Amino acid sequence: MIYFSQRGEEIMNQAKIYDIAGAAGVSLATVSRVLNHPEKVKEGTRNKVLRIIKEKGYKPNANARGLASRRSTTVAIVVPRISQASVAEMIQGIDDSAKKFGYALRLFINSDPKQEQELWGEVIASSVDGILLMNDEMTPETVKLLQYTPVPVLFVNAIPQSEKYGSVCIDYRESGYKITKAMIDRGNTDIMFVGTEHKYTVNDLKLKGYIQAMEEAHLPTNIVFSSGDININEKHFETLIDQKLPHVAMFVRDSMAISFMNIAAKKGFKVPKDLQVIGFQNTKYAELANPKLTCVETPIYEIGNRAMAYLTELMKQPPEQEKPSHLLVDYKIIWRESTKQ
Repeated sequence: MIYFSQRGEEIMNQAKIYDIAGAAGVSLATVSRVLNHPEKVKEGTRNKVLRIIKEKGYKPNANARGLASRRSTTVAIVVPRISQASVAEMIQGIDDSAKKFGYALRLFINSDPKQEQELWGEVIASSVDGILLMNDEMTPETVKLLQYTPVPVLFVNAIPQSEKYGSVCIDYRESGYKITKAMIDRGNTDIMFVGTEHKYTVNDLKLKGYIQAMEEAHLPTNIVFSSGDININEKHFETLIDQKLPHVAMFVRDSMAISFMNIAAKKGFKVPKDLQVIGFQNTKYAELANPKLTCVETPIYEIGNRAMAYLTELMKQPPEQEKPSHLLVDYKIIWRESTKQ
């Protein structure tokens, strides 16, 4: 079962405990222990937290007092947006696994980085047992907020900037290298890599793999960044095609690849005769494209399913347990009609 987050009096009250933790530089669980079992907290830390509580006039409710020990059998999913087909498929994988382990899900959506602190306060206030973070845009604010999170956080199809957190994804650098090298081995020398203007860690890894393969073959790189919104990138793609058509164009998103392919077709170019096109997701749109799109398959459903299963393990471990792992899910290249055989 999936619940959507809602603001309310309880959430606003619990969010204040987040302010206390941030001001004191401790976790929410530590604040809860000061309120519930003060004898278990070092005197210096305890006095500091109590002083800040008094200064801010914070009045804890029952949920805040039990935050350090209570289990809710609920997991939070934090996403920047749900408009992408891949996100929906990943959430389905998470949900199927959550049902197996007896967990309910609560979905938190925020596309505005300016609202991250408020959103994170709501996530923590919901008293979830763990958090699945499907957000690759790690602002300094998000990194700071994560430090005070009292429950396990696992990155899903994203790469954390700290070894404190685990992740589940594919080896994006290797996949970028392998697909580029495969096209080079087929005799292609002019290979264009198209990424998104917004910075995503997984896309940076794809790019590094591409660069490695091109440099090993002593070939010049051709790197372009464009909008992930097809309503915006069409004009940019028209300009790229008018300037020079590469032998191969590979895109970090299937939607961008298909958009580019459609524009090239409108201008009279044939795929794959004049232009070969590759995507990096293998969404359902890849098979619906005409011609069907060759892709590095990112097994989105499996990533979500594995992530939820791994999070259940992390939630059973004590906080002092060894650092979480970075799990890699197998991937493969799906050769279709948009590349030459």
